[in-house]
Amino acid sequence: MPESRGVIFTGEPDLGHLYTTLRRRFREAQISTPDLDARLLVTETLDVTTTQLIANPRMAVDADQVAELERRAQERLAGRSIGRILGRRAFWSLDLRVTDDTLEPRPETETVVELALAALATPDAPALVADLGVGTGAILLSILSERLGAHGVGVDISFKALIEARRNAERHNLDHRAMFVQANFGSALAQQFDLVVSNPPYITTDDIAGLDRAVRDFDPLLALDGGEDGLNAYRVVFTHAQHMLRPGGTLVVEIDPAARDAVIAEAERRGLEVETVADDLNGDARAVSLRRGMV
Repeated sequence: MPESRGVIFTGEPDLGHLYTTLRRRFREAQISTPDLDARLLVTETLDVTTTQLIANPRMAVDADQVAELERRAQERLAGRSIGRILGRRAFWSLDLRVTDDTLEPRPETETVVELALAALATPDAPALVADLGVGTGAILLSILSERLGAHGVGVDISFKALIEARRNAERHNLDHRAMFVQANFGSALAQQFDLVVSNPPYITTDDIAGLDRAVRDFDPLLALDGGEDGLNAYRVVFTHAQHMLRPGGTLVVEIDPAARDAVIAEAERRGLEVETVADDLNGDARAVSLRRGMV
């Protein structure tokens, strides 16, 4: 339980009072999206719709539900994200389980999915896809949900992360086209893939302390720390991609916008050709598509 920040709800509050009180507290705490976060916590915790919240603000709320809302609100004030509090996060068209053992998927990573789908242009064509550092399965499962002829392998060094990826695959009826392997990136994979994707750890070690606390304190360090220059994982992924990709195959990786040129230079040193650099919705370079040569 996070440290107490004072009791939020007192007396016997009704539905509308719970929402307005929580919204005010989140605004005072300078949470970036106070209204949205308050609405999500209230509707999800109390099992009401947004319409009910607007149309029936005088609705009485059970004391046990108020206590659970208090607990969750205190977690948000302590920096824990809404996705981690609720145990799930929307990504692409999927609703994914999120735990303390996985990186929480973020909208910027959908840029990787977009480039991956462009590489597999024919929706029903057979294809073999590998996701190195699969985490929740967000990237791999999003690709499989759009490319019905594709099969995928998700790799992660964390066995607990693989458990969650498998559960998410089952949740979306994709487990018959996905398998999961515990390994360090592509070290255990010898087959040639049409497409390899990865969102590797790329935060420089010295920069981790300055991250937003929702990331720094709750995302697994293993999924964040890219070493002294932030490129350690890329060097491994690029090396492994050379023996994993079929000739002409595509590798798509997420990048730190500030490291764009450094990542591309590392890829080219290992014989990979740059195809596309794609921006996220904020206009920042977020993903790079690379191709293995035909020999």
